[in-house]
Amino acid sequence: MKKQKRMYLALTTLLILFLVGCTINTDTSEDSSTSESSTSTTMKVHYIDSGESDSILIESDGHYMLIDAGDVDDKATIVNYLKEEEVKKLDYLILTHPHADHIGAASDVIDTFSIGKIIMSPKTNNTKVYETLLDTIAKNALKITKPVVGDSYTLGNAKFTLLAPNSMDYGSNLNNYSISLRLVNGKDSFLFIGDCETEAISDILANQQILDSDVLLCGHHGSRTSTTAGLLKEVTPTYAVISVGENSYGHPSEETLSLLKKNNIKTYRTDENGTIIATSTGSKITFSAKATDLSNVNASTSSKDETSNSNYNVVYITSSGTKYHKSSCSYLKGNKTKTTVKKAKEDGYEPCKTCKPAS
Repeated sequence: MKKQKRMYLALTTLLILFLVGCTINTDTSEDSSTSESSTSTTMKVHYIDSGESDSILIESDGHYMLIDAGDVDDKATIVNYLKEEEVKKLDYLILTHPHADHIGAASDVIDTFSIGKIIMSPKTNNTKVYETLLDTIAKNALKITKPVVGDSYTLGNAKFTLLAPNSMDYGSNLNNYSISLRLVNGKDSFLFIGDCETEAISDILANQQILDSDVLLCGHHGSRTSTTAGLLKEVTPTYAVISVGENSYGHPSEETLSLLKKNNIKTYRTDENGTIIATSTGSKITFSAKATDLSNVNASTSSKDETSNSNYNVVYITSSGTKYHKSSCSYLKGNKTKTTVKKAKEDGYEPCKTCKPAS
């Protein structure tokens, strides 16, 4: 009797497991379809045409972020654009560095829209526009979040990671203190480097963060000191955007355009197309504008583009040391002297094995 009971229990258990298994398979199939549609999201990156300045609006799943806020005379342009996009709140306002062409309209943005978090470069500037910005932040009872390299944040279904600044010892060049970040939506990725120039880019490359990105916003409006061969080699972008307007600086430089052509990077310019919108589905990126014609650009990189050669990367030495270092190296103590890799080598210095500068 006990044997029959045991057999009955065993058969009952097998039957239950079979029925549950069938149910699980059915539910999983339905959930898989639902999950795929729910995680598939469209993200838009608006490279706002603000002339010779930067302002980028990013939208993901009803959440918004603004990277930089143009120049002082761009107030109406930027505020009205955000209103037209029906922005009510910015989850993040990121101000890459304290030059007027990046923070000019920030006070008006803060006064007009609800702000979740303000992330600002820790480098200050003794200008009226910067002081007004600090006053506006205080008036609205907001706090400033200091950027920490490696920190990640979510924006809707997208995510971004901070890549710079890596040092507070770049001297008086405010561009090098720019916040840099990599934005990811599904399999699509975007890189923003502010106005970082040679020295800061060298530190970004040495920091071993993921840089590979589909879209690069060329730093400093296409300046040759920002879009370097070394950077393009690590980022391997398919597309590049240049935010630029009428200027007397020669932006974008022929060296930059030459590098973009040489690397077959499809390039878009706000001075040619106005505001450019990149739409990411998570697996495909499309642009609202027509790519610039690079056919007349000389594809051979000019010898003037010293930033494509690591020999010209800026490093630091000390009078009593035998190594050359990155600016952020912990071994740099006391008086230090700025030089280049080439000059340091010529003077008998070797690369530091701790900070691993360009060699």
